Amino acid sequence: MSKPTRPRTPVSYIYGFEDPMRHEPIPPHHAPPVDIVEEGAGWRLVFEVPGAITEKMSIDVRGKRIVVRGERRATEGECGRFLRVERAAGPFERTVELPDDADPEHAVAAYADGLLTIEIPRAARPKSRTIPIQDQKKAT
Repeated sequence: MSKPTRPRTPVSYIYGFEDPMRHEPIPPHHAPPVDIVEEGAGWRLVFEVPGAITEKMSIDVRGKRIVVRGERRATEGECGRFLRVERAAGPFERTVELPDDADPEHAVAAYADGLLTIEIPRAARPKSRTIPIQDQKKAT
């Protein structure tokens, strides 16, 4: 019984060995990398989504979670066929759990240069106040 073989790549034809950089296909739903930065006024989430289609991106707030969804354009070969494709294309989704004092209802988002940036402020803390105590004996 023979062992199943992978299709040969151009590298294996030229050099006689398999390409060590060959990777498995990227899953259909890719989770883009995110940087989360805590600042004095809140948090900044920066998602790396180059080639994303702005009209197909959405940001949903579900309790204390932010869900980012969208789709990246597939790059097309201009001068021939691809020998390797490592950049993800197609749909993506990423969920980020927020701290308890985050106020996602007042978040703002912007997309530029392949980065989706979401600014989330801290929730306003209630101001402290003194509660007067009424003496029930004096009231009668």
